Amino acid sequence: MIITQILVGIAAGLIAGMVKIGWEAILPPRTQARDETNPPQQLLQQMGIPRRITHAYVYYAKDQKVYYVALLIHFSFSLFFAILFALTYRTWPIVDIWQGSLYGLIIWFVFHIVIMPVFKTVPSPAKQPFTEHFSEILGHIVWAWAIYLVVVALMGH
Repeated sequence: MIITQILVGIAAGLIAGMVKIGWEAILPPRTQARDETNPPQQLLQQMGIPRRITHAYVYYAKDQKVYYVALLIHFSFSLFFAILFALTYRTWPIVDIWQGSLYGLIIWFVFHIVIMPVFKTVPSPAKQPFTEHFSEILGHIVWAWAIYLVVVALMGH
């Protein structure tokens, strides 16, 4: 059963990670200037990883830079929380309140309002523009809802 939950969590995390990237393409949370070093890249740099690694990229379609290290962090985050959701949603009912939306809101709050500002990875919540909060709040809701939908579709409710 645990192996199934982990595999379902992996599927949910990959799909939800793509959903979140798509959401941010529609409503970018940060200006291009602030996204020059995005939060995953900034966090890695704060941990001592040099910029040449955090901003490593490959070219796709001739001139499109794909920053694969940032994508690795993005999908690792998504995979971790999707696997956690799949492992706990039947035994800890709070995770599927509002079809996972509360789960997404809690994760947004913990990371974007508490952890990242405390570590100065992002500005304090008061210094973040409304558009960033709006995009991140709704993005985390949609992301967690995608996790919920995949988990329920593959494992039942």
